[in-house]
Amino acid sequence: MGQIHFEVPSSAQSLFDQTRWSEAYICGIEGIPWQCQVKYQAPRLTLSRAIHSSGKLHLVCPVGDLGPRTLSTCSLRESPEPYSLFVELARGCCYRAQNQADIWRRAGLTLDKQFDQLVRQGVQRFLDSVRDRDRKGSPPEAALEAIEFFERAIDRLGDSYTTQSIAFRKRQEPRIGTMVAASVLPPGPTSETSRDAFKQTFNAAMVRLNWGDIENDHGRYDFDAAKQSIDWCIENGLRVVGGPLIDFRTRLMPHWLYVLEDNFETLLTAIIQFAEQTVKELKGKVHLWNCASGLNTQGPIRLDDEQAMRIAVGILQTVRRLDPGTPAIMSFDQPFGEYLSRERNGISPLHFADALARSGLGMAGLGLDLRYHYRDDHTDPRSVVDFSLMIDRWSTLGLPLMVHMGVPGGSGIDPNATAPSDTNLPAASGTDGGTQQSEIAVPLLKALLAKHCVHAIVWDGWSDAEPHVNSHSGLLDVGGKPRPLLSFLQQLRQDYLC
Repeated sequence: MGQIHFEVPSSAQSLFDQTRWSEAYICGIEGIPWQCQVKYQAPRLTLSRAIHSSGKLHLVCPVGDLGPRTLSTCSLRESPEPYSLFVELARGCCYRAQNQADIWRRAGLTLDKQFDQLVRQGVQRFLDSVRDRDRKGSPPEAALEAIEFFERAIDRLGDSYTTQSIAFRKRQEPRIGTMVAASVLPPGPTSETSRDAFKQTFNAAMVRLNWGDIENDHGRYDFDAAKQSIDWCIENGLRVVGGPLIDFRTRLMPHWLYVLEDNFETLLTAIIQFAEQTVKELKGKVHLWNCASGLNTQGPIRLDDEQAMRIAVGILQTVRRLDPGTPAIMSFDQPFGEYLSRERNGISPLHFADALARSGLGMAGLGLDLRYHYRDDHTDPRSVVDFSLMIDRWSTLGLPLMVHMGVPGGSGIDPNATAPSDTNLPAASGTDGGTQQSEIAVPLLKALLAKHCVHAIVWDGWSDAEPHVNSHSGLLDVGGKPRPLLSFLQQLRQDYLC
């Protein structure tokens, strides 16, 4: 079993306790996590894998007032001697900041003096940390300061990239054709105030067609609420994304499914029948079918690679056969693949998508589902640069992307969430959840708008005052009051969108 060890100075114990060290993982050159066993026995953190290979450590760590962020080392070989944890994280930050800046500069990006100054300060403190490393028990202040300098530089780099890329797109397309939507649960949006705000903000809507809501009893379908939502969207000139037809999460699947979990063929038949009935009922009203989401992760029923692929192919074939004129996509949960570090037999999202893209089934695009700052089924927090590079990696499959993203704007019990999950917003004194939602989401949304390969952006949840899927994800709070992110999206539509 391959092992990589890291030493945590006793003086940094309180900071280390705030990291998500139990969820740390190692990944290889492809950026796909290996399944890891993580053990901490002070002062040593050990990650074990089934293979012997070099790799990069990924660890969610608080970074000053920037909040929690996924940091990574450079590629490290196995060694019986431990690496200094924070020194290696600082080295990784230095590499990411300077390497990506060099690549984008060569492509024509202009960087300001503040970026260069932050990098210089980071390099100086990193060199100090390397010098201090050999003094046993020395505090890691220099490494921690270097990490913060580099991460602030990376934020400046990301901001420069998105600002200049959007400006370039605007010169090419006076009105950018990206589809920007919010997801709604039928029959929403319901109130007139909510509907007016929705029309001012979005040029499309994703109407969720949850299997558990439509086929609450096996063999009995109720599409009335879905048709109500879709008809309202069409009447108001909004393009409609229908789906996902199957969202492979426990609370979004039918309650009667447990009777089929031991018979895969019967389960597959039930899924295909639901897809057939849905397409027949809504054909001609939906502009884009989102066939399924989350088949790459472990849902309420354990599936192996072959079974997950058979479900994906079965749904896609059904939709294409019954409605060949409407584009159909497949969505993938947690596209960074963090869950692979905890699941021995997990399916790589990128490899799964690549297999479907090569299948010749006529898939029109790929969906990426990201939920930030939740405790379950979440994507780890990352810089805009790392987020942008992930989008670029997925774009190499040669298909348009639809990114479905959510960030909570509050905490506590959410009575209207159908798939509630505890939120995990970073602690910020004097900052409410709505403000944090905006601060986290705005840089990521700008990065998506900068990408030609991203054809659709979907915000995961419209209003917490109406039934929705994820806890506190709405742009309107439980009282129907707008959160700050709503005004940004309205301005974005006014300034950039068709």
